[in-house]
Amino acid sequence: MEIVAMRKIIIKKDEFMGITERRKLEKEIIRKKIIDTASQILVEEGYENLSIRKIANKIEYSPGIIYHYFKDKSEIVTFVVEQGYGRILKSINEVPVDTENPEKTIEKGLRKYIELMLQYPEQFRTVLMNDIKSIQEKVNMLHEGVSKDRKSIQQLCRLVELGIQKGKFRDMDIELTAQIIWTSTHGLLSRLILEKNISKQQRERLIDHHFQILISGLLK
Repeated sequence: MEIVAMRKIIIKKDEFMGITERRKLEKEIIRKKIIDTASQILVEEGYENLSIRKIANKIEYSPGIIYHYFKDKSEIVTFVVEQGYGRILKSINEVPVDTENPEKTIEKGLRKYIELMLQYPEQFRTVLMNDIKSIQEKVNMLHEGVSKDRKSIQQLCRLVELGIQKGKFRDMDIELTAQIIWTSTHGLLSRLILEKNISKQQRERLIDHHFQILISGLLK
């Protein structure tokens, strides 16, 4: 059992650490186990089927123990989102920048984003299709000045600015343009996830056409 294995790790380290360090390690391990288990339930069963009791049953702890680490389900989900969504955004930002053709970098990055989100549709639902305040505060994109405090859109703004500087893109408001690119892509992604009967061929046609229209709107 994983819990037994974790305890063995802690016992193994006992001879090298004091009581305070040992307790801290145990708390970190249990906390990670709660988050990982919640993430698994979200992916396999969806947000509506996630509960403190279900998490507790899977990790073989009482629900009361979980409340020592998180105040409620929403707080757990917020940590899950920060980890999962953060990894996805990191992978997008790792797309090499084509300084001569920034529109290609925009398309490659957003295609990768769509691909990853379609692999984990419940992650997308959790991030963008619920009203948990703590999550929405991290992902809301439409307020003025968003490019100053949202890493997820900063790279997109830089690429739009680069395209304008290179003379490839029309002169336009950088932040507003990035917001429209981001939200229009999310609109398509949400429909691809919700409309489950779309064929793979039609899905690819929609994605391709989305980027044709998007990029043509940027170029001079």
